[in-house]
Amino acid sequence: MTAVNPPQKDVAKTGTIFGDIDVRADAIDRVHRPSPEDFKRDYVYKRKPAIITGLMDSWPAMEKWGFDYFRTHFGDLDIHANIQKLDSKLILGHVGKFQPMKLGALLDDIENNTDPDRAHYLRAFPVHRMIDHYPGLADDYDLLDLVPNWADIRHPAQWKTGTKNPARLLGLFLAKTFLNRGSNKPAPRSTVSSRVAAVMFVGSKGTVTPFHSDGMQTAAYLNQVVGRKRCYFVSPDQHARLYPRKFRRQFGMAQVDYRRPDLERTPLFRDVVVEETILNPGETLYVPSGYWHAIEAMDASISYSHQIVNEDNALGWLTCIPERYLAQVYFKSQGGLRNVTGAKDWDDWA
Repeated sequence: MTAVNPPQKDVAKTGTIFGDIDVRADAIDRVHRPSPEDFKRDYVYKRKPAIITGLMDSWPAMEKWGFDYFRTHFGDLDIHANIQKLDSKLILGHVGKFQPMKLGALLDDIENNTDPDRAHYLRAFPVHRMIDHYPGLADDYDLLDLVPNWADIRHPAQWKTGTKNPARLLGLFLAKTFLNRGSNKPAPRSTVSSRVAAVMFVGSKGTVTPFHSDGMQTAAYLNQVVGRKRCYFVSPDQHARLYPRKFRRQFGMAQVDYRRPDLERTPLFRDVVVEETILNPGETLYVPSGYWHAIEAMDASISYSHQIVNEDNALGWLTCIPERYLAQVYFKSQGGLRNVTGAKDWDDWA
C-alpha cells in the first residue's frame, strides 16, 4: 500500500498559533481504499494515524446531510450545546458553558452568529439517540469495517495473535468475550451505534476540541461529511509534554491550551512535536489508540465518529475498566461528566 502524500519535509518552525512549537505540516499519510490487511500492517499495528479516502463515496449522507436536513429531522431534539468563547482558555473540562436547548435552536445560533470569538457546538452527541428519534438516519451512512472492531456486535471478533504469553492470552480472551456478547446476531443499528460509542459533531466555524486521547484506550474513526477540520496530533511518547489531567488512560485530557500555551506554567510543551493535517469532506481520519489529537473546524461542520477496540488495544481497554469507575466518581465530584464531554450522563458518552 502506497500513501498518496508528497514526501514529508523535515520538522520546521511555524509562525502560526503554535509560536515556537515544532510542527510537521501535512504530516499524516493519505491512503485511498486500502485493503484491511495492508491497513492493519501499516497503520493499526504501528499505531500510526492516517486519512483514508474513498470509504464514504457511497454514503447518502454526503448528499443529504446539512443544517436544513438536521433541522427537519432533529430540530426538536433536546441537546446540551457547547458555547465556546474562543478568546479564552479552552482545555477539556473547561471548554465553555453547556446550554440546554433544542438542536434547531443551536443550528439557528450557528447560522446567525456574527461574533468571531464565539462558537456553537453539538459535541459528541450519541448517535443511537438520534436514530431512536429519526430511524431514517441509519440509512445515511455505513459502519466501517476496514479495521476489526470487537465492539461491533454484528461480527465475530477477528483474533490472530502470535503471543504465547498466558496472561496476555487470557486478557485478550476476556476482552473479546466481554465486547462480543451477542456477536454475529442481527441487531438494530441504534444498538450497534451505542456499543461502538458512535457520536455526532455539529458546529460552527472555529469550534475547538482541545488536545486529548480517546478514553478506554480505544482507537477511532472520524468521518467528515460537511466542512473541513484542521487536525493536530502528538505521539503517545510525548504525553508528559501535554500535562495530562488525572485518569489519562481513561480519558486523556491535556491541561495545555495549544492556541495560547502558558510556557511558564507548562514549559515541557515548548519541546512538543506536532503533526498537522486538514480533513476534508468525504475523508475518514483514523486515530490510533493513545494518540493525542486536537481538532478545530475551519468551516461550519458535521462529522460522525465511532470507537474501535481490537487485538491491538484490547488489553489496554480491559485494564481501563476498573479505572473507569474511579474516573466516574472523580468527574462527578468535579461537577459532572457534562463539564467534560457535554453528554447528559456517563452512559450517554460511553
